[in-house]
Amino acid sequence: MAIDHGTKKIGVAFCDEMEIISTPYATWPMEGCATLEKLCKLAALENAQAILVGLPLHQDGNESATAELARSFGLDLARMSNLPVEFLNEHLSSVEAKRLLAQGGARLKAKKSEKLDAAAAAVLLQEHLENRRNQGLGAD
Repeated sequence: MAIDHGTKKIGVAFCDEMEIISTPYATWPMEGCATLEKLCKLAALENAQAILVGLPLHQDGNESATAELARSFGLDLARMSNLPVEFLNEHLSSVEAKRLLAQGGARLKAKKSEKLDAAAAAVLLQEHLENRRNQGLGAD
C-alpha cells in the first residue's frame, strides 16, 4: 500500500500479490485521525503487508517544509496499523503521474484532479516495486 501524503488530500495505491504492477486506488481528503483510521481499516481489508509513505524532498535531497508532516503521519499510521512503514522520496511523482494520466487521455485541471494523488501514489509504489525487483527482493 502506498500513500501520497498531502496537507489537504492523500492518494492511495496498491499493488497485486505478485508485486508486478501498482494501481491507483483512491484520493481522500486529509482529515487527521479519521483518515488514519480509514487507512488502517483499508490496509487490513486489503491485507497490506507494508505501507509506503511519500516523503516530499527537494531536488537536492533536502526535506521540504511538509516532510515532517508526512513523517509524523507515517509514524502514526505505523503505530495504529501495526504494519511496517517505509518513507520514499516522492520528488517528481506527481509530475510523472500527470504525464501518465495525460498519456492515457485523462484531462487534468491543474492539481484539482481526483485521479492525480492516487496516480502519484501508484507511481511511488511502482518505483519501489521496480527497485525491489532490481535488488532481487520481489515477492516469493
